[in-house]
Amino acid sequence: MFAILGDAANAYNAIAWKDALPFALCLIGLYWVKVQIDTRAGLGKKKSRELKKIIVDAIVEGHRQAHKS
Repeated sequence: MFAILGDAANAYNAIAWKDALPFALCLIGLYWVKVQIDTRAGLGKKKSRELKKIIVDAIVEGHRQAHKS
């Protein structure tokens, strides 16, 4: 594991700026494609629904506690 991280650090230190910009743009593009796939597969919507449920539950619980006092 540490050998992989060491190789990644060496690669990071050795890359020239003229090569770093296209590489970074490529990584950003790949991440965008991943997000698009996740969204179309419903993974993003599922997490969004779970987060919305947690927030609504917290608000309801807060109202209950406020009205008990």
